[in-house]
Amino acid sequence: MAVQESLTERMIIDCEKVANIIIKFIRKKIRDEGKDGVVLGLSGGLDSSTVAFLAARAMEEDPSKVHVLYLPDRDSEEKFQSYAQEVAQELGLTFKTVVITEEVEKQDIYKPFILKITNALPFLNRLITWTSNKIIYPLFFKELPFIVTLKKGGSTKNFLTRMIYKVIASAIEEGFNTRHRIRRKILEEYAASHNLLLIGCANRSESFVGWFVKDGVDDLPVETILGLYKNQVRQLARYLEVPEKILGEAPSPDMFKKIGDEDIIGYSYEKIDKVAYVLENGLNPQLAFAERVTPKEFEEIKRIHTLSEWKRENLHEFPDVEKVPIAKKVKAGLT
Repeated sequence: MAVQESLTERMIIDCEKVANIIIKFIRKKIRDEGKDGVVLGLSGGLDSSTVAFLAARAMEEDPSKVHVLYLPDRDSEEKFQSYAQEVAQELGLTFKTVVITEEVEKQDIYKPFILKITNALPFLNRLITWTSNKIIYPLFFKELPFIVTLKKGGSTKNFLTRMIYKVIASAIEEGFNTRHRIRRKILEEYAASHNLLLIGCANRSESFVGWFVKDGVDDLPVETILGLYKNQVRQLARYLEVPEKILGEAPSPDMFKKIGDEDIIGYSYEKIDKVAYVLENGLNPQLAFAERVTPKEFEEIKRIHTLSEWKRENLHEFPDVEKVPIAKKVKAGLT
C-alpha cells in the first residue's frame, strides 16, 4: 500500500523550477510592456527580499535596472532599512529611501491616542495586542479585532463597542491602510517616471485571509509570488540564499515595534497555509487535523477567508507555479 503524503510534503515545491517560472514571467512582462526595468517596494522582509532576488536574476545582465524603494515612516524599525540596503547592495540594485512620515501625518494618522502610546512606549505594544485579542474583543465583540475590521465594524452594536472599535481597531486599520496606499502611489509615480514595470510582493496566504490593503501596495495588478503560500516563499528564499537574518525575522507589517502579522491576524501562517491548501485543492480536512490544526481553528480560518472576500475583487496577473494550480488572471481567492 502506498504511503499517503502528509500536507507538509504536498506543499514542498521544486524551487529551481518555480524560480525559473517567475523569472521568465518578469522578463516577458518587461518585454511585452516595453519597460526599461522593474521597481518594487523593498521592506526588508521575507517576501519583498525574495522578489528582489528573483528580479535581479531576471535582469542579470544589468541588475541596476531593478529599482527598489524603501518607504519607511516614523514607526518603522531601523533594522528593516539595514536589511533592505544589504539586499540591494549584495545584488547590485538601484536603491532609494523615501520617508513617508510627512504624507502619513497629513492624513492625521498619528493623532489617535493608542498610536501615541505605541509610538512613545513601544514596549507596551505586545501587551496592548494581547489584551485586545484575548480579553477586550472576545468579551465585547465575541470576535478577534482582525475579524471585526473584516466585517467593517459590523459587530459594533452599541455605544461602548463603537467606541472601542474607533479607539483601537479602526485607528490601527486606518493607519495600516493609509501607509500602504501612500506607498503604492509613490511606487506608481516612480514607475511611470522611469518607464519601469511595477511588481508586487504579496503572497497567497496573505491574500487568503485578507491580510492586505485593498488598492494598496500589496494589491498591485502585476504580482510575482501570489501563487505561493508563505511557507513556499520561505522555501524559495532559502534556495535563492536570501540572508539568514531576514529568514529568521517574524513576518511584520513594520508599523508597530515588536508586533508581527500573526499577532494581529490571530493565527500562524503555518496553520493558515494548511487550511488554505486543503480548501483550495479540495482535500480532506483530516490532513490539516493530522498536523496540529484543530477543527475549530480550521473553521475560523475558513471563516476569515469568507469574510475577506470583498478584499479580493481586483484582478492580478501572476505566474503559474508547480503544485499551485491557478490561472494567470483570476481573483486571488478560491479558484
